[in-house]
Amino acid sequence: MPSTVKVGLIGCGAIAKQLHAPDYRLSPNAELVAFCDVVKSKAQDLATANAPGAKIYTDYRDMLKDGEVEAVSVCLPNVLHGPVTVAAVKAGLHVLVEKPMATSAVEAQKMIDAAKKVGVLLMVNQSQRRFPAHVKAKEVIDSGILGRILHVTAMFGHSGPEGWSPTGKWFFRKKEARFGAMADLGVHKADLVRHLTGKEVAQINAFYERVEKKRTDVEDNFVSSLQFTDGTVGTLAASWTVKGVEANYTILHCANGTLSIDLIPGKPLVANLVNPACEIVFPVPPPPTNEDEGWGIDIGGAFARAVLGLEAPYCTGEEGKKSLEVILAAEKAANTGRTVKLKH
Repeated sequence: MPSTVKVGLIGCGAIAKQLHAPDYRLSPNAELVAFCDVVKSKAQDLATANAPGAKIYTDYRDMLKDGEVEAVSVCLPNVLHGPVTVAAVKAGLHVLVEKPMATSAVEAQKMIDAAKKVGVLLMVNQSQRRFPAHVKAKEVIDSGILGRILHVTAMFGHSGPEGWSPTGKWFFRKKEARFGAMADLGVHKADLVRHLTGKEVAQINAFYERVEKKRTDVEDNFVSSLQFTDGTVGTLAASWTVKGVEANYTILHCANGTLSIDLIPGKPLVANLVNPACEIVFPVPPPPTNEDEGWGIDIGGAFARAVLGLEAPYCTGEEGKKSLEVILAAEKAANTGRTVKLKH
């Protein structure tokens, strides 16, 4: 049985450079063999930094014909996630696609169906599941120490994609991105809340607006109120106009206390309990300080191990679709001014 997976990157922009490429390079279960980008120099530069000698392509369809490539990361503008993923799985390749996995539920289902038909793995990079504070938070919640979850608050905000992806102009064009902050950041928290709580959203209300980035045609702020199928309520928000500090927190108010995730400086994960009355600060590994090490969440290694059957996928296509559907329902709620119910 093989111990490594030969991987190609389709799209060599910021997310490929900062996360996918270094994670694959550092994983003993992955081997980067091909890079593809319409701007050839981007593919060449990323290959030079991570896998000198790898093949370079400017058309992903040529990469898909390369018999050496066994799996790909799709790191393209949102509207390309669906068609490129379907083309890759039809070519017999396993796929790790960036979030949001698609721009519609119909498109997401086509991706899932295509992968099942061919018998390859489709994973969605809902990367927040992999961050150490979130991995530990899941363990704490599942332990039962906090009791029943009563209320959920989740927020993800920063100053905008231009801050971390200066060449990613597509983020601000609806025809390429389909969404703004609502899916760029909001889908992260929609997925994380689902993952941590094990709950599904039953209905949602929402608002979104473009309050600052006027030269775009997508929203830069989003807020929603939601109710889960068990009656639990909460809020979910995202913003591209957060200045001076990044907001990337989740708060779970429970029957026996509160779990704060990335809310309190110096305490990535802290529980304040009422019985017994105490504060528990859980140890969480710090992120890498060397940018060559990526974000330290091993998404490439996890994907490769899942392909090899060594561990379960951290986010399947089906899971990615459910998180996307929360955002789609929120958009409909905002556009109609009505509560939107989700089907399960």
